[in-house]
Amino acid sequence: MLLLSLLATLATALAISFLCSLLEATLLSLSNTDIARMSETKPASAAIWRAFKEDIHRPIAVILIANTIANTMGASLAGAQFVRLCGAKWLVLFSIAFSAAVIIWSEILPKTLGVRHNVRLAMRFGLPLKYAVRLFTPVVRVIDWAARPFIGGRVSRPGPDALSDIGVLARFAQINNLITPEQENILSRSIRLSEALVRDIMVERNEIKFLSTKMTMIDALIEAHLHHHTRYILVEDGDLDRVLGYVNVKDIVSALQTNPSNPTLSGIARPVLEVRDTQRVTAILSRLTKGYQHIAVVKDETGRTAGLVTLEDVVEAIVGDIEDEYDVVPGYVHKLSDVRYIAGGGVSMAKLKEITGFPVPDADPHRDLDEWLCSRLQKTPAVENQVVSGEVMFIVRKVRRSRVHEAIVERRPQPDAGKSKSAA
Repeated sequence: MLLLSLLATLATALAISFLCSLLEATLLSLSNTDIARMSETKPASAAIWRAFKEDIHRPIAVILIANTIANTMGASLAGAQFVRLCGAKWLVLFSIAFSAAVIIWSEILPKTLGVRHNVRLAMRFGLPLKYAVRLFTPVVRVIDWAARPFIGGRVSRPGPDALSDIGVLARFAQINNLITPEQENILSRSIRLSEALVRDIMVERNEIKFLSTKMTMIDALIEAHLHHHTRYILVEDGDLDRVLGYVNVKDIVSALQTNPSNPTLSGIARPVLEVRDTQRVTAILSRLTKGYQHIAVVKDETGRTAGLVTLEDVVEAIVGDIEDEYDVVPGYVHKLSDVRYIAGGGVSMAKLKEITGFPVPDADPHRDLDEWLCSRLQKTPAVENQVVSGEVMFIVRKVRRSRVHEAIVERRPQPDAGKSKSAA
């Protein structure tokens, strides 16, 4: 009878300890991805484990309490029963054997199984662990109260960051060559996009290209040709805060063909979306796609126009800059005369100096002409803008999408040189 009692005590202690280690490994190894996968078939179990992960202190405390009680009481009761059955001289040997059993059967084996089969075990043991947490809640609160003087009060615990997990998985997949670096970049950008505001991706107010009711159809067509956009907002009398709608270049061409005598921009303007600069980008994405407009005016808190956002801006925030043939700045240099050259905005300052022989500033030789001119102008470049550097004058000739595509580079005669010749 005493032997059966000893075996029952050992089996009970090891079984409880086994279950506690199994649940501990399951809880700690279960990821947000596992919980999301579980929610497809077992939404109730997924909700339980999501709550456990958000406040992991409580289930871990219950598991450790139960495990400690089982091991401590099991060792004490089994040891006492063993002494009564076999005598104290074999107690050391029994302690070694019991410790080995605890290490193998209550620690290594269950934790290995818990990590390996965490999803299946979570589906099976979620509800029992939930009731156990409720049962031990008073004990956990008492332990928290007793430990508070040593840990400085309740520690704030941030919830699981599912977006961060997605980013980590994307990087892991790229490292293991499961996806390309470009795909990993798209996933990472998509994650960041979920937290981005409209003001983060919009075209700033001072960079908006617009049409005005003061323009004729021909003027509007020339303006559209200069900047190579498809859609332009239409404003009243050049006032960006009075937006009437937007105009598609195709409608301008069509109106000139069907009603060439007296067409007006107001007559072909379409309604335009208005969004706030503090809205999430993801909130306006569906409006841009489902409304077939692909363009929206961005307003600030005062109701003034803060900028412009297009579907292309959203796509670029995900996949990176999208460039067409008009975004590529040319890099040619052609001689017009001994003192005048015509240069594309994409030519480097070092190459421009080498070809022309002019004293062109080349503090940063890898900087191109477009970047240098924009930095000197300190505003959006316009045709006929001039920049003078020493004896060299730069005249902006063509502007495309706020970039200098072409400029005249001219060497000016020096007054001192003229005086010297006269004196000679």
